[in-house]
Amino acid sequence: MVLNAKGRDQRSAEGALSGAQRASFGEKIRNIRKGRGWTLETLGKRSGLSFSTISKAERGIISLTYDNILKLAFAFDMDMSQLLSDAGSANDVSQIVTVEREGDAQVIENQFYVMNMLCSARSKKRMMPVHATIKAHSLEEFTKFISHPGEEFVYVLEGQLTFQIEGQAPRVLEPGDCVYFDSGLGHAYLSTGQEEARLLVVCWHPASSEIEDAGIRSRMM
Repeated sequence: MVLNAKGRDQRSAEGALSGAQRASFGEKIRNIRKGRGWTLETLGKRSGLSFSTISKAERGIISLTYDNILKLAFAFDMDMSQLLSDAGSANDVSQIVTVEREGDAQVIENQFYVMNMLCSARSKKRMMPVHATIKAHSLEEFTKFISHPGEEFVYVLEGQLTFQIEGQAPRVLEPGDCVYFDSGLGHAYLSTGQEEARLLVVCWHPASSEIEDAGIRSRMM
């Protein structure tokens, strides 16, 4: 991917921002866990995540994937938007109309993608809008397909995206193409063009109480 100087500066700024937010998010996980009197082992059993994964996330060493953040939210009996939003940032006005300026999105970055979690200050929302840049280029980079309860919509903004559902033939999407699917199916996004694919992704997921009622929580472990 060819970037001009401005593009390089923007990517460096995004990386620095995601590192600071990763540490802040890890501290929030630790504070919630300790506030409930839970050990790392307790949270691990409730979420299905390993002791080491939670410990590294709390210390800001790693970024969690979307499905693992969702597992933590369900373990805490919280909506994902509540876990991602800054405490005290939401008020009555923001719950009616939420405006977020460019550069203010919470950034979650891992080896597969960079996710700008849009309007993350708004809590208790059922849709999670994301501006995503796909870093993965091959299925071999994934240890397993990503899956989480809910539905997902993807619109390709730039680049070429290969969309893979576990057990199905890959689908190649170009700018302007879109796909809507059950996100409980194992899936993966790959950049397969000359540029990294950039996407608008909207995820809908059920509330934690609905997950419990439907008996889905045990299948997420």
